[in-house]
Amino acid sequence: MESVANSVQLPPLDNPNERVAVGEDLQLVLQDLIDLSLIGKQLHWSVVGAAARGVHLFLDELVKEWRELADVVAERAMTLGSVPDGQSSTVAAGSRVEPVAVRSLADHAVVWELGRRVAAVAERIRARLGSIGAADLVTQDVLVRVVGMLEKQQWLLRVQLGEKA
Repeated sequence: MESVANSVQLPPLDNPNERVAVGEDLQLVLQDLIDLSLIGKQLHWSVVGAAARGVHLFLDELVKEWRELADVVAERAMTLGSVPDGQSSTVAAGSRVEPVAVRSLADHAVVWELGRRVAAVAERIRARLGSIGAADLVTQDVLVRVVGMLEKQQWLLRVQLGEKA
């Protein structure tokens, strides 16, 4: 009896090389989102200062959103026939997110440090949107939504620093 996986077709892409390339791009995005969530938790535990409680709670919201986005990205990879790897060793080896110092950080420093990292992840994804769209518009749409959420988070982090929207 044929397995379900072998009997159900994958979504069509123009050629197998594009499928592999899109899967690799999704894996990179997944690693960055997982790493952002881990860094967010590290900063959540490390924040001190007058606004620490508010930043602490905001970081919980951001971490939840990054985990949800990671799930969407991983599910899209599976949909295309690519098995995502979100294990800690893979994330540590492949994430392009700059690590944070393991020490207490003032509330404004946490917001600034996180804002830089969120911006860098959004910029990396945005830079790949054209080539991903050329291969698969549905995956491009998924990543456009990811970038949109990250850029909204950048705005929310900026306003906490008193910067103009």
